Amino acid sequence: MSDGASTPAIVVVGAGPAGIAAATMLLEQGARVTLIDEMPAVGGQYYKQRSAARNISRGRDLDERVEKGQDRLAALHGDRFTLLTDTLAWGLFQPSQVATLRGDTADILSPDAVVLAGGAMERAAAFPGWTLPGVIMAGGVQSLLSKDGVLPGRRFLVAGTGPLLLAVAGEIAEAGGQVVGVVEGSQATAPLRHLHHFWGQMRRVKEAWDYRRVLAQHDIPIYSGHVVTAARGDGQVEEVTFARADANWQVLPDTQRTVAVDTLCIHFGFEALTEIARMAECETAWEGDRGGWHVVHDDGMRASQPGIYVAGQLAGIGGADLAESTGALAGLSAAHDLGLLSERSYTAQAASLRQDIAQRRDIARVLNTIYVPGAALPDVVTPETIICRCEEIQASAIDTAIAEGALSINDIKRRTRCGMGLCQGRICSPIVRAYVARKAGASPTDVGLITARPPLRPIPLAALADLPDEHVGEAVSAV
Repeated sequence: MSDGASTPAIVVVGAGPAGIAAATMLLEQGARVTLIDEMPAVGGQYYKQRSAARNISRGRDLDERVEKGQDRLAALHGDRFTLLTDTLAWGLFQPSQVATLRGDTADILSPDAVVLAGGAMERAAAFPGWTLPGVIMAGGVQSLLSKDGVLPGRRFLVAGTGPLLLAVAGEIAEAGGQVVGVVEGSQATAPLRHLHHFWGQMRRVKEAWDYRRVLAQHDIPIYSGHVVTAARGDGQVEEVTFARADANWQVLPDTQRTVAVDTLCIHFGFEALTEIARMAECETAWEGDRGGWHVVHDDGMRASQPGIYVAGQLAGIGGADLAESTGALAGLSAAHDLGLLSERSYTAQAASLRQDIAQRRDIARVLNTIYVPGAALPDVVTPETIICRCEEIQASAIDTAIAEGALSINDIKRRTRCGMGLCQGRICSPIVRAYVARKAGASPTDVGLITARPPLRPIPLAALADLPDEHVGEAVSAV
């Protein structure tokens, strides 16, 4: 992409808070920037922009986030900026070659550097009935509300773990839905033990208070230290059973209760989307207080491979503010390394961003420690419970593989086809890892990650055939 004496070119993959911040910083430093996102609109889940259809009230918090996102997006313009929406980055090859697909057209971009800010996916959990229609991830509900002003049901139970449960329950209620309760797996006393970490973080405290105030206004009970044990219905969720659990998320006997609902909204934390970084052989590591697997980086957000920078959830699970700060630092480091600003200027700006990141990371570590999802709720999983929904692999098949000596997720994949479906393991691999870790007493690093191979998503062979001649061979060999 760089043309001789012209300005250095950088590709930013992911147009959420981290990617937008990285692109903004790079433009400010004089770089040429191509921002790529798989979705038709930029902003990610947090800054998701509204469509023309607004059938119901979306709630104050959603509107404030959209307006903030619009302010961020307004800075992205000019001759040095290119936005590619509806564009899948399906491969990353050394040196810094980004394989893309837009519509039916494939291309390979060769920038001077790449910033990876692809975000994270929500974790699901396996329990009887979790694949029924009417079970929906919290992010899916937020997406329907923020983009289209649509509720996916009328009577909701919100379950899982993390502050997002309170936010989503409040958004549903303010949009006119009936929420019968919030089922939180962590114990009620868990946040209290970490209150001292929030000293000086009044905005965070106010957010938590506001969420609880909205729930109180709508008479929504919070069941702390409870977990969902089953969802049932004839072709659709009709009722959900939940029960009290101990600190290890093990169900306590004779504590179950059942509620009638048409929608079960679940959220069990986030999983960083590290596949594209791993395609380029960037180093990854597991740290529980960073939310699990993340891409290893230095204090300037540089990954282990030259010319690749990481930001947002790929650097460790945290909120939108942390993602923005890491995105800005990744963009600043890329600009510095490509000669766009002096060492003195870089040192001063980077120091300020690092201080901000350290403060926000401390809060993220606390939240990742408080809200640790149980290991796929193994004591409620029956042999018939689906673990991999794409390939319809039941828990009994995973148990057989473990009994035969399988421990790594790749070995289980080879034996059972778990993770070989359309989602390529994005939904089931966190469930499998947690399930195997609990069943076999293995660590997350023992179980590992599914090997990342291009294409990141299914792509048509015809698109590869239409690549420029100089790229056809390398793309086909990579696939």
